[in-house]
Amino acid sequence: MRRTLLRPALPRTSAHGPLGAVLVALVAVLALLGSTSAAQAATWDVPTRTDGPAANLDEFEDQLMVEINRVRRIHDRRRIGVYDTCADRMAELWGSHLAATGAFEHRDQTQVLRRCDVTWAGENLIRGTGLTPEVMVRAWLDSPGHRVILLNTKAKRAGVSVTQDAQGRLVGVLNVVRVG
Repeated sequence: MRRTLLRPALPRTSAHGPLGAVLVALVAVLALLGSTSAAQAATWDVPTRTDGPAANLDEFEDQLMVEINRVRRIHDRRRIGVYDTCADRMAELWGSHLAATGAFEHRDQTQVLRRCDVTWAGENLIRGTGLTPEVMVRAWLDSPGHRVILLNTKAKRAGVSVTQDAQGRLVGVLNVVRVG
């Protein structure tokens, strides 16, 4: 039986137990202290297609973005052409936090706005078993709050994290942002 939890919010490896949660928090703080400004943030291209099944979670993340862009095209939205270093780092840190702690809640998006120096940010979460990129995107489309974020015309850059928690569930975080 497949069980999926969804959480919309507007504006890789998992650690386990309390020590893991502390380590995730420490890594998050260190990463944020050493971060560069968004004005200098690097981007890299979102692939336009992927071939075959994902060999690892990084490939799964690329497949997820390809599926997101396929659906955006169907709904007459521009594709999200680039990953944003800051938005991706925020997604990765939050995904690791959720996987390590078992929590399933959104980060306050003002953190993303401030730390990434962006003018708009949205976040979609998903957790479950048997998830594929297609299943994840379909679940987001079927939820009004998620749909608004997924198809928002303000979404220009993305950050994605897909990780696994101690129960073997995938935890997905999609951060979409607009710079300027």
